[in-house]
Amino acid sequence: MKKKIIVLIIFLLLLTLISLNKSYDTGASGQHHIRLSEEYHMKDISDHWSREHINELVYMGILKGYNLKAQPDSRITRAEFITLLVNAMNLDNYKVDGKEHFKDVKKDKWYYVPIETAYENGIVRGYGDNTFLPDRFISREEIVITVVNALKLPQNHLEYSIRFNDIGDNYPYKFHLNAAAGAGIITGYSDNTFRPKNNALRSEAAVIIKKMLETHIEPGSETNSDAEKLNEEKEDIVNLVDSYINQYINKKNNLKSDIVFNIENSTGKAKEDNITKSAIIHYFNQKGYRVLENIKNLDIQVDKISGRIAKATAVYDVNYKRFLNGSGNLGDYSKDYKGKKEFSLIKVNDKWKVYNVKEQLFKDGKINMVWEQISVKTPDMSGVEPMEGLNIVSPTWFELRNDDNVLGVKESDPVVFSNRQGKIHMVDMGDMEYMKWARQNGYDVWGLFRNEFDIEIANKVLNSKESREKMTKLLLDYTWKYGLDGINVDFENIYFDDRYVLSQFVRELAFVLREQGVITSVDVTKIEPGSWTWSMCYDRRAFGEAVDYVVLMAYDQNGSWSKKSGSVAQITWVEGSLKGVLEQVAPEKILLGLPFYTVLWEEQNGKVVKSSVISMKTTQDLIRENNPQLIWDDMSGQYIATYKKGSSTFKIWVEDAASIRLKASLIDKYGISGVAGWRRGLETPDIWNELNDMLN
Repeated sequence: MKKKIIVLIIFLLLLTLISLNKSYDTGASGQHHIRLSEEYHMKDISDHWSREHINELVYMGILKGYNLKAQPDSRITRAEFITLLVNAMNLDNYKVDGKEHFKDVKKDKWYYVPIETAYENGIVRGYGDNTFLPDRFISREEIVITVVNALKLPQNHLEYSIRFNDIGDNYPYKFHLNAAAGAGIITGYSDNTFRPKNNALRSEAAVIIKKMLETHIEPGSETNSDAEKLNEEKEDIVNLVDSYINQYINKKNNLKSDIVFNIENSTGKAKEDNITKSAIIHYFNQKGYRVLENIKNLDIQVDKISGRIAKATAVYDVNYKRFLNGSGNLGDYSKDYKGKKEFSLIKVNDKWKVYNVKEQLFKDGKINMVWEQISVKTPDMSGVEPMEGLNIVSPTWFELRNDDNVLGVKESDPVVFSNRQGKIHMVDMGDMEYMKWARQNGYDVWGLFRNEFDIEIANKVLNSKESREKMTKLLLDYTWKYGLDGINVDFENIYFDDRYVLSQFVRELAFVLREQGVITSVDVTKIEPGSWTWSMCYDRRAFGEAVDYVVLMAYDQNGSWSKKSGSVAQITWVEGSLKGVLEQVAPEKILLGLPFYTVLWEEQNGKVVKSSVISMKTTQDLIRENNPQLIWDDMSGQYIATYKKGSSTFKIWVEDAASIRLKASLIDKYGISGVAGWRRGLETPDIWNELNDMLN
C-alpha cells in the first residue's frame, strides 16, 4: 500500500514539472466547451515577488502547478530542477540511450528520462559513488553550476567578477558564480550575500530558469549584439505576428474553426487559448452568430528580444459587424474600437512560437459612463433629457437569484446552478425600448451582471465550471438579443477563498466576448487589507490582464455602517485608492467610479444617531431649506454643510460640481481612461457639463 502511495505521489509531482502535449479537436463531434484551461493560472502567487517569472514559465508550458499552486516558497529537489531545466532547454523530446548511468536513477522512475537527458548532454555528472541523489533538495550553488554547464557560457561572461559578502577568493565554484552573474542570471540577496549552501526555493529556481532563457545563446550562433542577426529576428517576429492576427481573422470571418496556423505556431498557454478560440468559432456557427472582424492600420513593434524570449505589440483599428436576427432586430450591428495585442514568444528549435497573448479592446477617447439601477423593470426613458458628454450607460439588467428571492424569478429565467437546496437563476431584465433610447442618443450600452451582494450564490456558481460556462453563454446570448456593446461584471461580497474562481470566470467571459467585439469591464473596490470579502477577494492584477477595463468604485468611504460622520469619497482617499490600484492595473484600463450621492448625518452629543443616503438634488434642497454653514474642506475636497434642528446636528459632505471636478482631475493626472458615475438620477444636470469639460 505504501509503495502505491509513493508511486502516486511521484506521478503527481511529475505533473507539476512537465509540459503536457494535448491533442485538439476542431471538428463538429463532441461538446465544444468555451472555457479556458485553469492550469495556466496559479492560485498562490498573485502577490508573490516571483509572480511574473513563474507566470511566464507556466505560460510557456515549462512549469506546471500542483493542484493549481506553484508552491513558490517550497524547496525543490535535484530531480525536479533537472526536469525544469531539460524542458527549458528544448530537450524534453531527446531520445536517451536506454542506459542507467546512475545506480539510484532507474528506468521505472519518473525522473529517469530528464536526468539521463541532462547527463548525455553534458549538463550533470552526479557523485563519485555513481549516484545522483534525485530526491535530495538542490542547493543554490548546485543550480548555478548546472545552469552554467547547460549554457556553456562563452568566456567573455567569465570576466565579470562578482562580490558577494559570503563568497571568498578561495570559493571553489567562483568560476561558475562569475559566469552566471556576468550573464545576468543571478544577483544575490538584498544584503549582498549569495548563500550558496542554502536549499533553493521553487521561486528562486523559476527566476533563474527565466533569466537563463533570456540569456540563452545557442552554441555556434550569433549573439544578440549582432545588428544584422537582430534585424532578421525582428523581421521573423513581425511576419509571424502579422500572419497570426490576419490568418485567424480570415478563418473566423469565414466561419472556419480549423485555425491550424495559429495552433501550430503557438505553444503552452497560447496553444490552449487557440484551441478554445476554435471551439468558440464552432459554437458561434452552431448558434447562428455571424461576426465579421476587420482591422486596419496594423502596426507591429518588436519591444524586446532577449535570448530565446521576445515581446511584441500590435496596435490597430478594428471594426466588428454582428448580424442580429430574430425578435428585437436592431439591424446590422457595427462598432469601431482600438485594439491592442501584446505577444510573448519563445524560440523553440530555432523557430519563434507564441506562448501568450494579452488582448484589449478600447474606445477611442475618454469614457464617461453612468450606471442605471434596475431592480424589477427598466423605466420609460422617453422623458429623459440627453446628458452632455455621456457615451456609455450600464443598466443593471442581469442578476443571479435564488428560488426564494423576494423579487422573484420567472420560469423562463435560466437555471445556472442547482442542488438539493434549490436553484440559482440568471434573471434578464433587459429592455429593447431602453436600447433604442440609448442608440438615439449615441450611447453605448454595457449590461451589468451582478450577484446582488449574495456571497453564497457567488460561491456556488463560481466554483462550478459548468455554471461559469452557462453564465458566459447566457451573457453572450444577451449581447446578441439586445445588441449590447459591453458587459460590466459587478460581483461584490465574495469569499476570499473564491478569489481565484472569480478571476477565472472574468477571464473566461472576457475571452469569449472579445471574439465578437464586446467590451468586458469589472468593478473593484479600493485595496483594503483585512477586508476579505469586500476588497481582498479581488485579484486586480488578474483582472487587469484579462479584461478591457477595471472600474474602481472610489466611494463608500463612509456609510450607514460608520460610527463617525464623514465623506463618502474625500479627494485624498479617492486619490490614495486610485494609486493603490495603479500598482496592479495599467492606467489605460482604469475607470474611476464617482458618487452622485452623499450621506446626511444626524448627530447628538457628537455621536451619529442616524444616517441616510441622499442625492445631489436632495442635498441642494436641504441647503436651500436650512441655510447651513458651508465651509470648504481641503482634505475632503468638498464643502461641509452643518445645521441644527432641535437637539440634533446635521452634517453633509457635499457632492456637487466642485467636488466632482476635483475627482475628475485625477484622470489627466494619472492617465486613466475615464469615469463611471453611480448612478443616473442622483446627479444634478450641471454634472454632465462639468464632466464633459474635464474629459475633453
